[in-house]
Amino acid sequence: MTEESFWDADEDQEIVRHGEFGLTVVHAPHPGNTATLPAHDPDRAREFVASFGTVDAVLEELDPVRAVDAVPLETRRDLDLVSVGCWGGVTEIVDPALGHRGDSFPVLEQAEALRERFPDAVIVASATIDYHMTYGAWAIFHPDGTGLFAAGWHGEDHWDFDGDIAAVVRSFGISPEALAAADVDLDADVNVFHWSGLAQLALASVAPLHRGGRTMSAFRVRHTEDATFDMEETWLEM
Repeated sequence: MTEESFWDADEDQEIVRHGEFGLTVVHAPHPGNTATLPAHDPDRAREFVASFGTVDAVLEELDPVRAVDAVPLETRRDLDLVSVGCWGGVTEIVDPALGHRGDSFPVLEQAEALRERFPDAVIVASATIDYHMTYGAWAIFHPDGTGLFAAGWHGEDHWDFDGDIAAVVRSFGISPEALAAADVDLDADVNVFHWSGLAQLALASVAPLHRGGRTMSAFRVRHTEDATFDMEETWLEM
């Protein structure tokens, strides 16, 4: 560990896992799927990343990135990269610290923290990590109090699950036709359920999913000590 880092791993150490991770906050009034969102607000992005629960300090603001670009993950140094998009009432953060493998639940922790800060907002967070099989975690919260959390190894038993899928579908007004088109089977077992599909349908009911042409702010951060420890376990297997 140095004064600017809680890492034990060298910054050139290769990442041994890959995955996707992100959290979206949609404030009321929810713009809806057909809305045209305003341009990205970098000032709000700086405020949001500095207050995010996995971040200890913002070390550097980098050049903006396209919203359709994934955070590059090749070496440990890349795990310090976080991007944030603020488009009117929609805020999205892409942070490797959201990834985990069941020893802790940053997806749920950060979603719940933002739920307390923004009780009027829809919050959808997810992270999937590829091992010999996929570990995933999803949190979906509606401002009416409905929500769920699911996490586990795809196809395996002993999932962490709390919530009511049918209640989420009702709260977000997701139609049977939309469920069928997204291949979301409400009768599927938790460990094989199409959670990413449900999360996307929930978001699509309150905000446009299309990110083409949008930009995000990019930052190099120092994550908290706990987040750094979890990332070493998840991404580097230390």
